[in-house]
Amino acid sequence: MTNQVFKDEMTNPKPHAYGFSNGRDNPSRLPLDPIEVAISDEGIDWTSYFDVEDMFGVHCYDWDIAQTNPVENWQKINTRDGQHLTSSSFDSRDITSTWEVIGNSEAEFRMLYAALHDFFMDRKGFWIVFGNEPSFKYRVKTKVFAPTYVNEKQATIVITFNNYTGMRESVGTSLEIFDKEKNFFSYGMGIPNKDISYESKEEKFSIYNPSSIDIDPLGQNHYLKIHIKGSGSPTLTNKTTGESFTYNRVLGENDELILDGVDPYLNGQPDGINSNHGTISLVKGDNEFEISGLTNSDIAFEFYFIYF
Repeated sequence: MTNQVFKDEMTNPKPHAYGFSNGRDNPSRLPLDPIEVAISDEGIDWTSYFDVEDMFGVHCYDWDIAQTNPVENWQKINTRDGQHLTSSSFDSRDITSTWEVIGNSEAEFRMLYAALHDFFMDRKGFWIVFGNEPSFKYRVKTKVFAPTYVNEKQATIVITFNNYTGMRESVGTSLEIFDKEKNFFSYGMGIPNKDISYESKEEKFSIYNPSSIDIDPLGQNHYLKIHIKGSGSPTLTNKTTGESFTYNRVLGENDELILDGVDPYLNGQPDGINSNHGTISLVKGDNEFEISGLTNSDIAFEFYFIYF
C-alpha cells in the first residue's frame, strides 16, 4: 500500500518566497518558491527533503522534463528499398535539477552540502517525485553533482539523475489512484472522464490501461498483479489480446489466487504447476475480459500506469 508522498501543507507549513504559509508566520523568506522533492527506496514510504532537519538551507528551484530516448535497430536488405526495423526500445535518460545551498557560515554550508549528498547518494537506485508533478515517479540513480560557488557559504548545484528505466510511472497503483486522501490522481494521466474501475464481479468486464505503452509482465517485467477470488476453477481471458490464464485446481470461497506477473500464487504459496502457464498483458486503452469456471467471482487488477 503506497503512502502519501507529500504532507498536507495545512498541517505542515512549507517554505515559500513570502513570509507566511496558510496564515502562519514562516521565517524562510526565499527568492522563489522552492520545489518539494521526495524519494523512496521501494515507492511505498516517502521522505521529502523539506522534512530533513539538516537540509534547512537547501532548496530545489528547477528540473528539466525528461526527454524520451528511443533506440532502434535497422537492417539493410540489399534487394529492398530503405531499411527494415528489427527492434525498438526506449533507453535511459537524464533528469537535470537545479538546487541552491545557502549557509550562514562556511562550516554551515559544508554541513548542508554534505546533507544533500547523503540524501541522494546511494549504491542502489531509488524513486523520486517532484512536487510540481506529484502524481508521477521516476526510478533514478544519482549521476553527478556540479556546483557553481557564489562564495564560501553559497552555491548553485546542478544534480543529474539517470532515469534508467526510461519511463515514469504513476505514484499509486490502479487500486489506489482514486483514493482522495492520498492525492495520487491528476489530470494529464490519460484517464478518460467516464466510470472506470479496476475491480469486477461480472463475468465480462473491461479494464482500461491509460499508460503510454502496453503493460507487459512477460516481455518487459512490468508490475501487474491480478487478484482472483471465487468458487471454481477459473479461466481468465483477455479477449483483446487473445491471452488466457487457466488455474486447474478448484478455488474455495476463502482462497485467493494471485497472478503476480507471470507467476501464480495460491494463498501466498507458488503454484504454477497447477496452471496452464498462461500470461496476461494489457494493451493501451480498453481491454475486454471474460472470466469463466468461477462463481461469485471477484477480480482486481493492480498495476502502475507507465508513461513516457
